[in-house]
Amino acid sequence: MLAIGLGFVLIGLGGFSTYHASQKMELQHMEEAGERNTQLMALMLKNQQLQTEELQRKAVAEQQAAPAPQPAAPTVYYYRPPSPPPPPTYTAVTPAGTYEEAPPPVAEGPPDTGQGYPPAESGQETAPAETQPRLDPMEPPDDTDWHEPDSLEPEMPKRYLSIHQQHVIADTLRAHGRHIVSIESSYGDPVSREFAEELAAAFAEGDWIVRSIEEHRGLPLASGVTVSAASFPPQQETRAVYEALLSAGIAVTQQLDPKQHASETVLLVGMPL
Repeated sequence: MLAIGLGFVLIGLGGFSTYHASQKMELQHMEEAGERNTQLMALMLKNQQLQTEELQRKAVAEQQAAPAPQPAAPTVYYYRPPSPPPPPTYTAVTPAGTYEEAPPPVAEGPPDTGQGYPPAESGQETAPAETQPRLDPMEPPDDTDWHEPDSLEPEMPKRYLSIHQQHVIADTLRAHGRHIVSIESSYGDPVSREFAEELAAAFAEGDWIVRSIEEHRGLPLASGVTVSAASFPPQQETRAVYEALLSAGIAVTQQLDPKQHASETVLLVGMPL
């Protein structure tokens, strides 16, 4: 019985030692698995940190490579008032003492026989014809300021400006004193160039100084004439130019260009209307 009991005790001790060894091994396995998990988590965190740093470096490189943003250009507002109404139709005035139509016919006398007087009778002497005194040309009195004109030929109208329009522009500008103006025509357009030259002649007649006639290098110019100023309200000479062109019946508008000089008046001449 003692041997049997001792056998049971030994069997129990063997089972306990076996159970204890298995628990110890299982605990060792769990510790090793925990260490592996910890190392894996550390590797994942390090990989994520490296990816974040790489994205940051790419973003900084893209910012450095991108061009700096340019400031937006200031918005330019152009003031264009409505175009003036067209000038009234020019009606020719017939001076007094002239006929619009042919004058009425005049009654004719007897046919001319080629002799101014009837033939003298025989035995009668013919009186010599009286000679008409020769008239000297009239000379102007000394107490007047009249001077003979340089040429008696009539003025010829321009191609795009009439004589009346040229005189109106010159008289209006002359009343405002002498100033300087620049004229620009459409680039490569001979018609607007001739129109600009005729306007320059009218300005010169009004005792104004035309600095130059150049070709506009920007966008194509609008038809008619545009008076360009650097500020609003415009200068006195700019208003004088607008008033002179408007009084002559020319289609004229205004614009504001802050890029040009404050005391500069520019005339942009397009196709004549």
